[in-house]
Amino acid sequence: MDSKRIELLLERYWNCVSTLEEEAELREYYSTTEEIPEHLKQAAPLFRFFNKETEIRLDDPSFEERVLKEVKTHQQPATRVRKMEQSFQNYMKVAAAIVIVIATSFIFRMEVWKGDKPELLLAEDTYKNPEEAYAETKKALMLIASKMNSGKKEVEKISMLSKAESKVKGDKK
Repeated sequence: MDSKRIELLLERYWNCVSTLEEEAELREYYSTTEEIPEHLKQAAPLFRFFNKETEIRLDDPSFEERVLKEVKTHQQPATRVRKMEQSFQNYMKVAAAIVIVIATSFIFRMEVWKGDKPELLLAEDTYKNPEEAYAETKKALMLIASKMNSGKKEVEKISMLSKAESKVKGDKK
């Protein structure tokens, strides 16, 4: 085969414009020619490899079975490890919850047994007369109710604006 023709085919191959027939011609040239010119030798291993790989056939009927068997053997340990990890994590969650409950109860008991009463638990009667206490409580609750009602009015205004906005958006669609 002419070396000029091979140079042209190689140039087309490296520019990614060669056809399959031209590539087959290159593979055939490099696999059958013993004396390759020096300037064409660098592509020889590539095309010899391509030619060798195209000759490999997987006609063996047991090939698929062997591959599937190999895949299955590699998958089984992974599922076992995953199950062990999940059960271990569940046990650790339960253990952490138990430790939290025990620590909380221990701290609470230590505070109660210490004998010092926390300031929050000390409640003194500020009113000697129950009617007076009732009147003060009623006064405080009325103040809270009036503030809640004024807040409710503002919320109603906002909800009216929201309804109007949704109507406007609905009309534009």
